[in-house]
Amino acid sequence: MSNILGKIKNFLEKSSTNTLEITFAQLEIETYQNGKFLRQFQRNNRRIIIRRLKTNSLAKMDVVDNIAFRFSFRFATPTANLNYKSEMLQLPRPLAQGIVEIEAEKLVLEFVIDAPEERLRVKVRHTYAQITDIA
Repeated sequence: MSNILGKIKNFLEKSSTNTLEITFAQLEIETYQNGKFLRQFQRNNRRIIIRRLKTNSLAKMDVVDNIAFRFSFRFATPTANLNYKSEMLQLPRPLAQGIVEIEAEKLVLEFVIDAPEERLRVKVRHTYAQITDIA
């Protein structure tokens, strides 16, 4: 089993390339509205792309296989070895309040699809597991 946090951290610290594409065997997407579970999707062979930025303190992640649209965000470069958690920076509208968590065995993205009325907002959680390919 591959260490997801270790692979991302190693790429950002030591790689000579600017892009890392990771394919995961499993992606589970859960949606919630007003704290109530709405729906769960399971997808196989889904990707994210990590991009190194000119500043070493930030990286960029492209979420290629979202349920609505492809998007990207910036996040602080991981320094922890076991568990990492950071805010998603520069999320595109209508996305807001994003968090990225990376551990050895999973990568979790949580964000809100914003709406003018709070009751219409949808919370989305992506959980990626089991690396199958790294390019």
